[in-house]
Amino acid sequence: MENNNGESSLEKLKKRLYKRDDSFKRRNKREDFAASGKQSLPSSWQADEEQEKKIKPFKPMKYIIFISLFFLLVLSGFAFYVWNSGSNIVSTSNVGMEISGPVYVEGGQMLDVNLSIKNNNAVSLELADLIIDYPSNSFTSLGESLSRERTSLGDIEPGKTINKNIDVTFFGLEDEEKKIKVTLEYRTVNSNAIFAKEAEYAVKITKSPIGLSLSLPKETISGGQISMDVEIVSNSETLAKRVRLEAKYPPGFKFSGSSVKPSESDNTWLLGDIGPLQKKKITIKGFLDGQNQEERTFVFSVGTLGEDKILRVYGSASEKIAIKKTPLNLSMLINGQNEEKNVIAAGETARVNLEWENNLNDYIRDLQIELKLDGEAYEESSISVSRGLYRTFDDTILWTPNSLSDLSSIKPGDIGKTQLSFKIKNPLPIYGAGDKDFAISLEANISGKGTSADYENKIITDSVKKEIMVASGIRAIGRTLYFSGSLENDGPIPPEVGEDTSYTVVWSLANNSNDLSDAKITATIPPYVEWMDSFSPSPEDVVFDESNSTITWNIGDLAAGTGLIRQAREISFQLLFSPSLIQAGTVPEIVSEARFEAYDEFVEEMIYTAISALDINLSKDPLSNDSKNNKVGSE
Repeated sequence: MENNNGESSLEKLKKRLYKRDDSFKRRNKREDFAASGKQSLPSSWQADEEQEKKIKPFKPMKYIIFISLFFLLVLSGFAFYVWNSGSNIVSTSNVGMEISGPVYVEGGQMLDVNLSIKNNNAVSLELADLIIDYPSNSFTSLGESLSRERTSLGDIEPGKTINKNIDVTFFGLEDEEKKIKVTLEYRTVNSNAIFAKEAEYAVKITKSPIGLSLSLPKETISGGQISMDVEIVSNSETLAKRVRLEAKYPPGFKFSGSSVKPSESDNTWLLGDIGPLQKKKITIKGFLDGQNQEERTFVFSVGTLGEDKILRVYGSASEKIAIKKTPLNLSMLINGQNEEKNVIAAGETARVNLEWENNLNDYIRDLQIELKLDGEAYEESSISVSRGLYRTFDDTILWTPNSLSDLSSIKPGDIGKTQLSFKIKNPLPIYGAGDKDFAISLEANISGKGTSADYENKIITDSVKKEIMVASGIRAIGRTLYFSGSLENDGPIPPEVGEDTSYTVVWSLANNSNDLSDAKITATIPPYVEWMDSFSPSPEDVVFDESNSTITWNIGDLAAGTGLIRQAREISFQLLFSPSLIQAGTVPEIVSEARFEAYDEFVEEMIYTAISALDINLSKDPLSNDSKNNKVGSE
């Protein structure tokens, strides 16, 4: 471009660049050379400056105000929509659910919990169900177990409040937390979806519902007998059902008996139901072996058995017993067993072994052993003593260094042994109702003189006591009758193929020395024999199970002296025999071997015996005198 003087702008600029003392204005803005479209170049730098003044700066505040107004309009529209159509919107946050109750409760105490549900929505909650999930060991006031409870509430109208009382009893350990979970399920109008509102209530047990009290000795000698009393006390206001006691014994303990018969093994007792504030006591006895100064812990737990067969513990307790060894220890084994209670039947032999041990670091000298026998059930003439003397005038057996040289002195840690034996009387001396529960007491004492500084010339002693209990003897016999007996039989004798013949089977029982309970006899009959449902005497409890062809005679109690000073117990029943061709000339069995079992109330053990199987042989029928009657005849 050229100006009025004919010079172009570039030519003027060139002159100024090379002209001395000339200067330029500072430019405040970078030109944008990326502008789109055609642009006319200014004819001078003054024209550029005028163009800069025409460009307006960016103002973001206008955009912020515009966006804010837009969102305000959107929110206003949504609020207007909710206001006009709110009856169709339901929120679980508008369902109020409150659970109130104590935060602490004693185990077994009835707990009263209040539940309040309020519908704060503008529409009804339809087909509402209330579901309550209880923790383990939750029960009603009647002792019934609680797990999950579902209650239909129907429709809950807007603004309506529903109140419900929850009565529950918790059993558990002290400081155990129990939680109740409450769920409200409901539907809304024109919807099949199920909505849920949940809440939880927690309470802590401050006292166990069943307490345990233990009474154990603080210490015992190794191998000595201990007695433990376990008292179970109900702290509950309600009935505790199916209570179970379990014991955990330490190593070295050997169970010998308890006042209540264990239900499983030797460490579990089913105590049944325990009422409010009721007490039950069990005495447990046994022997504890161990090293000197050792401590052994006994743990007892009480509760109920869950579906997983694990004990749900309501209460527990434990005690320690310290073991000490005596300077001179004496032990007694009966028939090889170190038991407090030793059961032997009439006519059997009792073998008694005595052992003594020096637990000092020096010799013990001039030892002497005395054993006293007491009871009416042993035969004096059968007493056999190894290197000792039996004094008949006081029923005492004596061992001295004169008869047994090992008693002159015994080294530290050494063990000495001796023995005796005798037989149990058979028959036992039973002459009246009071002659029962026979037992033999054995009490042995050992003494000797010490030689150590602590025991110099001091008498060191030890003692041990055992008991032999005589088990009741059962005599059970059976016989087959046709011509005699209390029941009338018919059919051919000898029996013939294709024809029916009835027989009478008789079982007789005698019981000598101890009362028995829960006695019964069971046997089976073969397929070719039929039960006739006829027995005598009629008051007896006889049952036939057709599914397995089993005959059961439920005897119940059987008194000591039955068959001796009392009449024998007897049952007669009829069987129908239908021989087949292959049985011709044989003596078929009509009832199997019978099993007798009963609980001996004195020795506290089950006893068993058997009655031989019976056939059609009539050799025990006093009115049968023809041996041909004993076989099946031919057609």
